[in-house]
Amino acid sequence: MIKKIITIPQQHMLRIACFMIASLTFNSCQKPESRIEQPAVKFTPTIVGQINTKATGTTWEQNDQIGVYMYRSGQPLESATVIDQVNNHLFTFTGSLFQSNNSIFLNAEKVDFIAYYPYKSLTDFQYPIDLSDQSNPAALDLMYANNAKNIDKSNHTIPLNFVRQLSKISIHLSITNTAELEANQVTVKLPAISTQGGFDLTAGKLTVNSTDKKDVQGKVTVNANKTALIEFILLPGEDITGKAIKFVAANGDSYTWTVPQNQNLKQLTAGNRYSFDIKIDNGKPSGGVGDSQAYLEIPKMNSLSNDEVFIQHFMPDASDSRNYAMLYDKKLKMAYWVAYPLYSSILGSGNRTDAWGYDPQVSTAFQPNLFNGFKPSGYDRGHQLPSADRNLNTTQNKTTFYFTNMTAQASRLNQGIWANLETKVRTWTAQCDTMYVVTGAMPTTSTNTVLDFAQDNDGKDIAKPKYYFKALAMKKGSEYYTIAYKMNNETPPSGVTFENYRLTVTDLEKATGFTFFPDLNDAQKGNINTSIWK
Repeated sequence: MIKKIITIPQQHMLRIACFMIASLTFNSCQKPESRIEQPAVKFTPTIVGQINTKATGTTWEQNDQIGVYMYRSGQPLESATVIDQVNNHLFTFTGSLFQSNNSIFLNAEKVDFIAYYPYKSLTDFQYPIDLSDQSNPAALDLMYANNAKNIDKSNHTIPLNFVRQLSKISIHLSITNTAELEANQVTVKLPAISTQGGFDLTAGKLTVNSTDKKDVQGKVTVNANKTALIEFILLPGEDITGKAIKFVAANGDSYTWTVPQNQNLKQLTAGNRYSFDIKIDNGKPSGGVGDSQAYLEIPKMNSLSNDEVFIQHFMPDASDSRNYAMLYDKKLKMAYWVAYPLYSSILGSGNRTDAWGYDPQVSTAFQPNLFNGFKPSGYDRGHQLPSADRNLNTTQNKTTFYFTNMTAQASRLNQGIWANLETKVRTWTAQCDTMYVVTGAMPTTSTNTVLDFAQDNDGKDIAKPKYYFKALAMKKGSEYYTIAYKMNNETPPSGVTFENYRLTVTDLEKATGFTFFPDLNDAQKGNINTSIWK
């Protein structure tokens, strides 16, 4: 049999060869379809809460580690909704961001993030809490972030607001005329404290094992002046009233100080710090509750009158994050001051709502009706917390339009140098860790106690401020810097700027009678660092 040999025309062979070469060249030059061209996900972090376990307080330290979950937007966090196996993914603080050695990327699907600190190997989204060993408070300082929602591919650097979940006791101890007791040798014990609990990352809820109580020993740090700072990290909800705190000397001698009965100490609040100043003199302990407030920006409050009420607003879209607080007078229908924190990730633009309305925390009988502004003309509905300071989204911005936040402010002041000052505060905020702000309005002065009134839409008298003030405390690293401003409620003279009205926080305290930033000392409040406040 003769086999028939089939040949391919030379011209056809040439076409095949060219096609194969072109194909190989195209495939070698074409980048694989992956996410390499996208930037890896990074996080800009902010800490909320003033318990300050870290040496730098609310500033992250290099190599801090967080755990991160990425899951389908709008769905609950569970194994089935986790995307790309970002399930307790480790991120480390380097420079000014949290970054991952094993980079993660965003795809076309919108996602939500949950994160926590400090990082642990976890099972089933449950974070175990054990406060038995207090030697390293930062290792106990549980923080939780659940604000990063509906994130798409355009947002690869994502802000996270970490909210502290535990409470802290700070004892400032001084020892005099007690030879056998030295600050650097003392141990301090707090009796019968709940030490075990857990935190559900999916729900953001903390549980406490209240049946298992132990004595715990606090962390002691000796200061240069031979005083000592003692710290305890505790579970929120703990009642410490009547607890007998023991100070034990190296020779075994002990001294006992009992926590006073105080309503604020019956149920500790997450994120709050509680301060005590204790002195042991000739072997006798004495002391009391210190000046520390829950948050640095809140002025010191003693006894309030029947007409005065303290109001605390938390974020409507993050109920464990503080928004602002105020001291409101129901009779005068105005706030003496509004205090709030500012940080870069809470600022936004383009979300002003003009959603004028009543504050849900105060009876409408004690609020002005200001849907149509004040009378007489020439006065604006002046925000004490500016709209632009809560402009990240419309939900937060609406809370600045509560009538409790409004005062009758001279229009040319409100729209002129006062607005310029508010803008400058936001500029300074972008240059620091946190800005603590107290804005206030005073209806009287030391030399003029006669009240003036504007009228609301129902014709009711509303106290008209005689002057406005701002007290600012800037936190940069572990340092605090302060400045204050005070302006009469009138049209300012032409040619002046807000810098014409600056003064120290100490001088503002003398004018108003309020104690601002009670955790800061006289030196911090009595000086203005002009290199900081440019």
